[in-house]
Amino acid sequence: MSSQLAQWTISPAILALTVALGVGYTWALTRLRASGQRWPAWRSLIMYGLVLPGLVITICWWPAAMAHRSLAAYMTQLVLLSLIIPVLITLTAPVLLVRRASGEQGRVGGLISAVFDSRPIRLASHPLITALILLALPVLVVFTGLLRLTLTNAVASGAMQVIVLLVGTLAVLSIVDGQVPAHSIAYPVLLFFAFFELIVDAIPGAILFFTTTLVGGGWYALHGDPGGLQWAHDDQHTAGAILWAVGEGMDVPFLLLILILWMRADAAEAKRIDAVLDAQDALRLLGD
Repeated sequence: MSSQLAQWTISPAILALTVALGVGYTWALTRLRASGQRWPAWRSLIMYGLVLPGLVITICWWPAAMAHRSLAAYMTQLVLLSLIIPVLITLTAPVLLVRRASGEQGRVGGLISAVFDSRPIRLASHPLITALILLALPVLVVFTGLLRLTLTNAVASGAMQVIVLLVGTLAVLSIVDGQVPAHSIAYPVLLFFAFFELIVDAIPGAILFFTTTLVGGGWYALHGDPGGLQWAHDDQHTAGAILWAVGEGMDVPFLLLILILWMRADAAEAKRIDAVLDAQDALRLLGD
């Protein structure tokens, strides 16, 4: 295992995306501070202390270097790119930062607004759509020929990494206020769907954990480290446990987040109604 942990690799596509994210965030942060505006330090700490190092580790260290030799490593990379890192990216509020730094009327701010206000992005960022996509991702990647394709084709592997990261990030952004345009969906419906997803999320991981059929056409039995049928089954069970545990573990915070957003929306609505009633009372007193 120690020799496996010493393995490193490079994924050019997502490494370029990581560099672009770091440079873009630094540019926006510098521009915002130059204009005299403040930005929470904890958001910057998450970006520079967790997101960027986390991406480098995910795409260059053991999860990527051993992905073609161990399904557990492959699955670790998949859940990091689709679930954990997107949550960390969302906490840094990159879209909000760029909009504030460049201004809605600026060229960059206008471009960002145009992209996120476009019909395809609004549709893709709908919470129900992104939830379905996140549910489908592990199924499409692991239980179809896509797994073997990404194991044998570096271009396909890089494209998969980028797509998974972008879709996961867009999915998280879609339910956080101020990131992407809000969707007209009732919080009770969203909460019900999130609870439904909590149950359904267990299925892909459970299948991997309990099945006796090797995925990827038995790739890991032939090319695994150390390989062999018994090792490949054990490795696949470990991968299933990772997907199952992380998927369920990430769903619970999402449920709590939806509840918090629902409570905030109710409080804002109650405040708005109180203001309207107070204004009506004031007009009535003036009329008397």
